[in-house]
Amino acid sequence: MKIIASTLTCFAVATLSAGVHAQAFTNSPSPWSIGVGAVHLKFHPSADVSFAGNPVPGGAVTVGSDTVLGVEIGYAVTPNWTARLDVGSPVETDFGGAGTLSPLGKLGSVKGGPAILTMTYSPGMLGPIRPFFGGGLTYLRVFSTKDGAVQNLKVDDGLGTALTIGADWPLSDGYSIGFSVQKLFLKVKATGTAGGAPVRADVKLDPVVTFLSLRKQF
Repeated sequence: MKIIASTLTCFAVATLSAGVHAQAFTNSPSPWSIGVGAVHLKFHPSADVSFAGNPVPGGAVTVGSDTVLGVEIGYAVTPNWTARLDVGSPVETDFGGAGTLSPLGKLGSVKGGPAILTMTYSPGMLGPIRPFFGGGLTYLRVFSTKDGAVQNLKVDDGLGTALTIGADWPLSDGYSIGFSVQKLFLKVKATGTAGGAPVRADVKLDPVVTFLSLRKQF
């Protein structure tokens, strides 16, 4: 699937040497950092589907995985606490029918992406790495949709929560390698028609997002 990872309001590990490199990383003259790298989205969808106002027993959807370009902007509020904003390049992804909806095939496609805003805590260096963990919010912005088996498809934006864990591996001159894993709890509403009858689905996307990046602290 070609997925969501975007512009808005969504995102990420280990170190070289604990001593000099860690000092350069944590005592940077500026609290700002930026990371650029690959974001992989693995969705775990489930759905409650209704047709003409009646629940569809066993109706489900599929949402594939994808890897896109991601950017994370970080701000060190204190030496231990960092605010992070993750976004990814917009992608178009297909939604397919599953379970009793399998014969329908492709239901439609959505173009958009999530932004992830988190606050993370780091206990400091553990050997060559600087681990962190935290949580926050995720926002899914839908830019456009295309019809498939469902016509007049509309998918609403969604707001959810996020948990994150990761680590940085300081190199030198303010650079580091970053890696994070984020679990998003995200639900959207999709509506449309099929054969002229109204269709509605409340879809839990709940992706796991992994981010491998090269970071520069300024």
